Amino acid sequence: MIRQALRRVWSLPWPEPMRQAAPLVLRLPLIRQIALPHFMVGVVGVIRNDAGEVLMLHHTYRGNEPWGLPTGFMEHGEQPRDALVREIAEETGYDVRLDATAHVYALTDRPLLNIVYTGRYVAGTFRPSDEISEARFVAPEALPALGADHDILSELLRP
Repeated sequence: MIRQALRRVWSLPWPEPMRQAAPLVLRLPLIRQIALPHFMVGVVGVIRNDAGEVLMLHHTYRGNEPWGLPTGFMEHGEQPRDALVREIAEETGYDVRLDATAHVYALTDRPLLNIVYTGRYVAGTFRPSDEISEARFVAPEALPALGADHDILSELLRP
């Protein structure tokens, strides 16, 4: 319920400086305790097209490293696989098919466990969302710098 309210607030037409400040505000312990579960479970996708290129998304809320893999959070009662498929569809308009779980890791700077899936792009035409402004498939050797939370996945990103 709180996450739905936060999502609605996020979708308002906030000025860019406020959007970039949001991740910093969410890192404040009191805000995290009120607005977020005590331990979050995220999902991450290493999605490839038929050419073996990796899906990269331009996240509107990431200031210094806006390009990253498709990510999201599970909703109450949702399975991780379903959460990732839903997040990618909501944020990009893409339909994907996921393989087995590829990796699970916890972040040390915040209470977050990420479940990583590999998968394939199936269909769809990109449409921007409040959270994603661009999507492109990138050759593994030409991937942009990824945030520290995705560096751990470097082995999965190789062809």
